[in-house]
Amino acid sequence: MLESLSIRNIVLIEDLQISFKNGLCLLTGETGAGKSILLDALGLALGARAEARLLRPGASKAQVTANFSLPPTHPLWKELDDQGIHHEGGELIFRRTLEGDGKSKCFLNDQVITQSLMRQLGQELVEVHGQFDKLLQPKSHLKALDDYGKVDKSMVEEAFKAYREARETLKTFQENLGRAQERQAFLRFASDEIEKINPKPGEVPELERERALISHRAKMAETFKVVDQGLASALSGLFLSHKTLTRIQDLLSEKINPLLKTADRAIIEVQELCEELKFLQGEVESTPHDLEILENRLYAIRGLARKYQTEDLLATLKSFQEELNSLDHGEDTLKALEKKLEEGRYTYLKNANHLSKIRKEKALELQKALTEELGPLKLGQVHFRVHFDVFSEDSWGSNGVDRVEFFIQTNPGIPEGPLSTVASGGELSRLMLALKVVLVQSGAVPTLIFDEIESGTGGAVAAAMGERLYALSKSLQILAITHSPQIASYGSEHLVISKSVQEGVTTTRVHVLEEAERDEEIARMLAGEEITEEARAAARRLMGVRR
Repeated sequence: MLESLSIRNIVLIEDLQISFKNGLCLLTGETGAGKSILLDALGLALGARAEARLLRPGASKAQVTANFSLPPTHPLWKELDDQGIHHEGGELIFRRTLEGDGKSKCFLNDQVITQSLMRQLGQELVEVHGQFDKLLQPKSHLKALDDYGKVDKSMVEEAFKAYREARETLKTFQENLGRAQERQAFLRFASDEIEKINPKPGEVPELERERALISHRAKMAETFKVVDQGLASALSGLFLSHKTLTRIQDLLSEKINPLLKTADRAIIEVQELCEELKFLQGEVESTPHDLEILENRLYAIRGLARKYQTEDLLATLKSFQEELNSLDHGEDTLKALEKKLEEGRYTYLKNANHLSKIRKEKALELQKALTEELGPLKLGQVHFRVHFDVFSEDSWGSNGVDRVEFFIQTNPGIPEGPLSTVASGGELSRLMLALKVVLVQSGAVPTLIFDEIESGTGGAVAAAMGERLYALSKSLQILAITHSPQIASYGSEHLVISKSVQEGVTTTRVHVLEEAERDEEIARMLAGEEITEEARAAARRLMGVRR
């Protein structure tokens, strides 16, 4: 609950300390006295947007501090642990400072926190209700119903997660497959083109060698002829030399025999050289390719190599074929992913439909409970219904497939319609209160603030609203800003907000009324500016019923 609120230099408030009790705390005062300033200040302490206009004229800095106490079982403690915020349990101190340039700093238990975290935590501590209650927004109705029925959505959340992942995986694969199919057409064309030319291992070096032979065939033939003539002449000379040396072999055998052996070896080597030369000459002359054909072949192979940016067409062809083989299995993968998505869709719908069935059962309970609340609030003729619709698949989510909205029928024979558009101002105020009374047990927020929720009502209806607020305060701390004396008479604590002007400076003050002072404030609310004895008597009667 909200224990206290300290405000310094906020609009008309110079320095204000307010303590709050549990139960129903009423805040009253004349229009313009500054009741809305208290809400602005509390909102600032709980993460609302900081604006320089909130700074009191002439002040350089403002500060708001809100103290809360919570039971050990409240879920907020775990959130603080998860955020690494130190606490000793029991008390939370929110503090916000505001500078003249609009900059602000946020603190929780004297630790600096972000504004977004302060706002997130604040929403779990205080709810503000008025004519523009968030329950008027259809998007809040599903959560309200689920909170009321304490609906377990875990199976739907898990099923939706699996369904969404399967859907995204399939979508990504389909996009990739589309690109792959474009790639596939290229790969097939490229593979066919390379296969058509049919390159052989080591073919290019061999072709280059053949081309060199063919292009220089005439030159090599002339060279072979000259070398052949030289070798023939050399061989003839060697034979003649060998024959001549044998004539004196007997005379100088020791000297001539080594020379003859050398000459024999030379003859043999020259003869072998001649044979090799003939073989080479025959190889050159017998080259099977025509130079033009060979050139065209080299040009084709090199052209493909440049086209596919490779030095090894055979290796590239193998790579393309392997990729094609992999892509050929894409259809199988696609079918598997489509099957998985269908399974995920089936499981999700099964769980979502089961959740919808539970919600409709809880909706009947909510309708019954709210109907019981409407009678005391003079709305016995109003019929409340939880309207269900189904989202299309592209709007499915972790909350299921239900679109939920609160519908009402204000009078028999009048068509029903959405809560926010059918009810009048006075009806709407009472409906909001009735809904909050019914839904309150489902929430963890310990403090509720009602800002002139009685708008458009009065008399017995306002008294009925005061009674329901009082009943609600048995479970929660309720702060109610009101202009209704009937509602004010139900308060367990009564604070009057007023403003005064001293030396040209306007200041808002808050006074906690003693029991005896409450009659006078109720009389003022009944009579207006001039408090009559009749008003005082009416106030005493009104308060006497409550005491």
